Amino acid sequence: MRVKEKISGTTSSIKDQIGYLKKDSIYFKKILNSKNIVFLKTDATAILVRKKGNEQEFFKEFDNITKEGYKMMLSEEITDPVPGIKVNLGYVYFFQNKKFIN
Repeated sequence: MRVKEKISGTTSSIKDQIGYLKKDSIYFKKILNSKNIVFLKTDATAILVRKKGNEQEFFKEFDNITKEGYKMMLSEEITDPVPGIKVNLGYVYFFQNKKFIN
């Protein structure tokens, strides 16, 4: 089988992956451009953003959120969306209020 035949069926898959990367990068850009550490907060969930240089303020908000009854469920590193380049841009922390955890 020739190379062209091998990759001919992967075109739509690659386009889908690029589309997902683009959507994710737009969302993460929105998060990183936020001036607030608490990006989103509802009765059930909260999202905190830790960028380089805001560690002290981040830990203050982290402490406040946990005192309010939120539990950290997940953290995710935000890296440069260009494949193959791993530049850390910050972290996103996802919390859920303990009242809503079974």
